[in-house]
Amino acid sequence: MRADLVDGQRVWQMLSAGTTLLHEHKEEGDALNVFPVPDGDTGTNMYLTFLAALREAEKVAAKFHLGRVVEAAAQGALMGARGNSGVIVSQLFRGFAKAVAGAEGIDRRGLVAGLQGAVNMAYQAVRKPVEGTILTVAREAAKAAEAALRRGGNLVEFWEEVCAHAALALAKTPEMLPILAQAGVVDAGGKGLVVFMEGTLRALKGEEVVAAVSPTGTIAGASIPVAPGEDEPIDLTYRYCTEFLLRGRNLNPEQIKVDLAPHGDCLMVVGDEKMVKIHLHTNNPGLILDYAVRLGEMSEIQINNMVEQSQQRLERLKQARSAEAETTSEPKEIGIVAVAMGDGLAQIFRSLGVDEVVEGGQTMNPSAEDLLRSVERVAAKQVLILPNNGNVIMTAGQVSELTELPVAVAPSKSIPQGIAALMAFNPSASLEENLMNMTRALEEVKTGEVTYAVRASNLNGLAIKEGDIIGLVEDELVAAGQKPTEVLQQILDRMVDKEDALISIYYGRDVEEEEAREALATLVDRFPAAEIELYYGGQPLYYYIVSVE
Repeated sequence: MRADLVDGQRVWQMLSAGTTLLHEHKEEGDALNVFPVPDGDTGTNMYLTFLAALREAEKVAAKFHLGRVVEAAAQGALMGARGNSGVIVSQLFRGFAKAVAGAEGIDRRGLVAGLQGAVNMAYQAVRKPVEGTILTVAREAAKAAEAALRRGGNLVEFWEEVCAHAALALAKTPEMLPILAQAGVVDAGGKGLVVFMEGTLRALKGEEVVAAVSPTGTIAGASIPVAPGEDEPIDLTYRYCTEFLLRGRNLNPEQIKVDLAPHGDCLMVVGDEKMVKIHLHTNNPGLILDYAVRLGEMSEIQINNMVEQSQQRLERLKQARSAEAETTSEPKEIGIVAVAMGDGLAQIFRSLGVDEVVEGGQTMNPSAEDLLRSVERVAAKQVLILPNNGNVIMTAGQVSELTELPVAVAPSKSIPQGIAALMAFNPSASLEENLMNMTRALEEVKTGEVTYAVRASNLNGLAIKEGDIIGLVEDELVAAGQKPTEVLQQILDRMVDKEDALISIYYGRDVEEEEAREALATLVDRFPAAEIELYYGGQPLYYYIVSVE
């Protein structure tokens, strides 16, 4: 192979190295969150999207030329896209693949064409492109490639220059987006792209890089996520979801994270020197509890067998499907798929006519393939998707490209918006009419959320410590305190106007029913002109989700 040429095998090696490095740094990407809420998942979303691309590319890398390998990677990224950053990555792959279609290999000039094609496709895919994001970093990398081509040099020197300019563009993202400057971070999606490019550069230089994919299909010790089908129980690396509160003296949350990280995944340690909340998926909860008891006193201990829960849910689903099959012979005209996290919210959505509830939301954005599977399980001629999360809307938009079924997306950014949209659904109306009416309904509800801060921050005049309870109204951080009920009242004081008639409150998994009802009694006295309804949502991480209309 010519030293100045990238062929199919070599591009797979670069993709493998970039994905490996991204895996190593995905927590950094997750931490680059403008708001200190527990939903920073950009690093993970990008890693999983690149991983899906890598998985498909591996299948053809040894047999076919570059064009086929990149095409396979683009298809994998499209199916595995998670979150807005993942969707943009899939479009970058798609544009690159289109620009180099049919090529057995490409040189510097071919890379320039591929990068420009990637940028064009990504910008076209975003309705309102925002500068200071991953789009900016990709565009500046493509411009740097054109300049480097004119200056000459070998392939490695060329790619070094492109990567260096991408890093410079990333460093300037806070100058383009004031919210990044206020939070003191660079763009998380741009960071992920720069990390990935750095990995590809290492591979191009011939530096030793740990192989990303093993014969069993794993990368850096992490299993490739594949959404379970309707009749498939989940296959987990770690079986037990372990949660508890730990009280003590001089607790060190950061050291606890370091100590527990080797024993599982989905680790969260939030709190201060007096109290921390710990969440971990592990195969040895006893070991975790033995460790914690040496540090202090534990309470609110919950250990759940997630595989058993999945099997129970699967059995309930089969029973429901069996009952439905007995009463349904013809597919309905329009089916509905909704994204939600929490058993209570899932039940609410089903009671409102949703056919399939895809588990996901904050910190766990479903992939396009997850949504596709649910869409194809609905016995309907057409399907509406309610993403119910701003970071899932673009992913939902990908589904129509993956199926022959007519699919529309009502762009709900929150659970309350999704419920408001369902109230506007008319099974007798057309898909287009329903989409219009449901989209209009989204604007008639206000959303508030109560959660906790995952890091210290100064935003909107609020000095927030890690572990503080915080409140958001329409995704804007507006309140902070020490108790969820206290912050709930603060955000409702800001949300409720004289003309508002209905307040709906969905309490989460970490809120006791008695506590929620006490909060309800206080709010009934505080807002006597409004009807207030209380529901169990069961959502993790968010103590309360509220809607006002």
